[in-house]
Amino acid sequence: MKFSAKKEALADKFSLCSSIAEKRQTIPILSNVLLRASDGNLTIVATDLERQLSLVISDCSISEDGETTVSAKKLFELIRSVPDETELNLEVIDNQLEISALSFQADLAVLPVQDFPFVDLEDHNFNISLDGNKFGKVLESTSFAMASADVRYYLNGLLFETAQKKINMVATDGHRLAWGSYSYSEELEDKKLIIPRSTALELQRILNLFPEEISFSSNNSQLKIESENFTFISKLIEGAYPDYKKVFPSGEEQSLVTSKSPILTALSRSAVLSNEKFRGVKFELSKDKLKILANNPNKESAEEELDVDYAGQDLEIGFNINYVQESLNYLPGDDIEFVFFGSENSCLVKNSSNDDLVHVIMPMRL
Repeated sequence: MKFSAKKEALADKFSLCSSIAEKRQTIPILSNVLLRASDGNLTIVATDLERQLSLVISDCSISEDGETTVSAKKLFELIRSVPDETELNLEVIDNQLEISALSFQADLAVLPVQDFPFVDLEDHNFNISLDGNKFGKVLESTSFAMASADVRYYLNGLLFETAQKKINMVATDGHRLAWGSYSYSEELEDKKLIIPRSTALELQRILNLFPEEISFSSNNSQLKIESENFTFISKLIEGAYPDYKKVFPSGEEQSLVTSKSPILTALSRSAVLSNEKFRGVKFELSKDKLKILANNPNKESAEEELDVDYAGQDLEIGFNINYVQESLNYLPGDDIEFVFFGSENSCLVKNSSNDDLVHVIMPMRL
C-alpha cells in the first residue's frame, strides 16, 4: 500500500477515528485504525466493538492498493504535528508503515488486517433520510444535558423520538432537561431510541465535519448513520426512557425577556464568588429588574442588577449557576426568555422568538 495526501485531507478524519479507537485496551488491535487504499480512495475504519466509524477520503493520490492497521493515536499525532499544506507520504514497507513529510520520516508498527474486528451489521426496520446539518444543530443544543455516569443507565444517553411530522431530541441528568424539535417533510412512524452518550458526542463531531444529507436506520439495539463520506454504526441503550413531558412545569407563567450577552456576563462575574461545591446563584425579580446574587462560605458575595422586560410578581428563586450558563450558551440568537412558575417549580429557558428548543432547569434551595 502506498499513497500521499495533504495534511488538511487527513487531519480531521484521523482525529475522529482516534477518538473512537480505544487507547487503553486489552485487545491491542482496538487501538489501531484500519487503512484501505483501493479504487482511488482511502478508507479508514476505527472501532471499540460498540461503535464503528468508516470514513472515505478521496482527496489523496493512491500509488499502490493495499490495506493495513496502525496505531490511531500515533498516526494522528504525527499528521497533526506537520505544518499546514504539507504533503504526507505513507507506504507499507517490510511490515511497517513508513510516513514521511519534508525532512521527517517515521516507521510505525502494524498489525494484521485479518485480526481487525468489524462490528456486525444487524437488520434494521426503521429508515429515514435527514438533513445532517439540522440534525447536528439540534443534537448539539440538547446533548449537553445528558448524564455521564448515572445508575439510571438510560439517562446516560439522548432520546431520539419521531412522532407525526416531528423529530424530537431529549436529554436530562435529573436536574435539568433539554428538548429540541424540528419538522419533517412527511408523516413518520412513532419511534423512540436511546443513543448512548459517547455516540451522541461523536456524532456531533462527525456532523460538524460533514453537515450533509444522511441516511438514519435502526432496530431496537443498533443504529447506523451514513452519507457519501462516512458510515457510523453504534449500539443503542435498550430500555424505556422516562416520560419527559412530566418534567415540564405548569401553572401561572411569569415571563422575563432579556438579551443573552448582559446576563451571561453578569453570571460569569457572579460565578467567581459562588459556592465552589454547590454553585448556587439567586435570582431576585421585580418589575423590569433582575438582581443576580451569589455568595460563598468565606463571606464573599457578588450582586448585580440588570434591566429586563418583566411584568410578573416579585420572585426569588435559586439555581445551579453552571446549568443556567450552559443553557444560555447552547441557545442560538440573542433573544432569551425565562418562564417562571413560582419559586418552587422548574423554570423554562428558551429563545423568545422560537419554541423549538426549550431547556428546563430545576430550582435550588439556597
